[in-house]
Amino acid sequence: MAGRVEEFFKACSKAGKVLASHVENYGFIPIFTHDDPDGLTAGAILGQAVKRLGGCFHIRVLDRVTEGLVKEIESSAGHSLYVFSEIGSGYVDLLKPLTSKGEILVLDHHKPLKDVEYPKLTHVNPHHYGIDGASEVSGSAVCYFTAKSIDAENVDLAPLAVVGALGDLQDKDYGRRLGGLNLQVVEDAEKAGLLTVSTDLMFYGRETRPLHKAIASTMNPFIPGLSGAEDRCYGFLVNLGIKLRENERWRTPAELTHGEKEKIFSEITAYLASKGFKSASIFQLIGEVYTLTREDKLTPLRDGRECASLLNACSKMEKPGLALSLCFGERGEALEEAQKLFNEYRRAISEAINRLLEEKDRVKALESLYLVEGYGLVDERKLSPVASLLSSSDTLGQDKPMMVVTETGEGEVKVSARTSRTLASRGVNLGEILRVAAEAVGGRGGGHSVAAGATLPREAFEGFLEKVKLMVGESLGKG
Repeated sequence: MAGRVEEFFKACSKAGKVLASHVENYGFIPIFTHDDPDGLTAGAILGQAVKRLGGCFHIRVLDRVTEGLVKEIESSAGHSLYVFSEIGSGYVDLLKPLTSKGEILVLDHHKPLKDVEYPKLTHVNPHHYGIDGASEVSGSAVCYFTAKSIDAENVDLAPLAVVGALGDLQDKDYGRRLGGLNLQVVEDAEKAGLLTVSTDLMFYGRETRPLHKAIASTMNPFIPGLSGAEDRCYGFLVNLGIKLRENERWRTPAELTHGEKEKIFSEITAYLASKGFKSASIFQLIGEVYTLTREDKLTPLRDGRECASLLNACSKMEKPGLALSLCFGERGEALEEAQKLFNEYRRAISEAINRLLEEKDRVKALESLYLVEGYGLVDERKLSPVASLLSSSDTLGQDKPMMVVTETGEGEVKVSARTSRTLASRGVNLGEILRVAAEAVGGRGGGHSVAAGATLPREAFEGFLEKVKLMVGESLGKG
């Protein structure tokens, strides 16, 4: 892996010393974390580390950092240290006023703002060391390495970081493997007996759901006509001659024979190919499975991706506290509530995607990108997963980036963009493009080269769109 890895680990160790020092001297640490699975697990990892040091903490879950948020924090009681986990690198300039109250610690993996440094700021980001935060190390992994530097016993937090990386869709290596420094987290968890890795079909609910429901729940890749449609999946399997019950009990994907798995995969492959899907998208159905060995076999928390999906659903359904409670070990009623939320969330997402694909006028093939208009259909909290699933499904093709837009409750436009690694390797950096384009019209944007977002005034969208089209075209040599 390219990059100055040892320097990165030294930065994590320095951050660990800063955190431990403030816990020892002041006791209470406020933690601000991102609202996606990577951010939720990152915040939980730091919370556990603070607790084990004998300190107290409060975690606040954020969609983004705004000037209003910073002013709100400024006006509240002061603290010696403000921690931002898996968020902050694109907002370090906005955070500066907080140094009048205390120090700032940012542990993130998103593309950072350039040349923004000031006293009382400790900023750890893999991009500073030539390491790609979009594919080689998640935000939760940055927090894990920091926690591990404080105490080697924090290795038991490695499974949370694996879940975070999977939730951030960093399983981009061949066979949907985690790579880069994420792989070191996986190895730590394996050595500690907390995780096993195997290869299997990637249906959601491998060990817990009836087969037809597992296929219907599978969203990555999104299978038009099957994802979200249990009845159709049931008929699909019956027509294949797959036995759905064993001794009056529904069979799960994990109980399929090798021959049955081959038959199902072959049929879905043919079906997706008939819909115009590329082979790279189709083979997302097979990959490495990350099993959390200490979790009950009958719950979705046992599978890394399912766990990430559950956390994401809780957060997007406005229950991030429920997601955090699962990260801290709550089960029973908390898990039951989370599973109900997940089912509601999946239905909403699948309905939104199917409608977007059915209403052709919402999808516009522009010269340098695909524009998908989700106004009135896609809730802002669900915009990012909808964009990710549309992108992973290969429905719109991989020949140019895709941008999905909707409105926010404040009358702004929210944007979520995705592109392939192939286009990123040719020079398309969505994080930088959306940052520059949004700032040019009075908005805010940023993220990774392959996945980014922005928020801007509604009246500024056309100017923003023109800027994005121009910059994408220039990146691909079409400008």
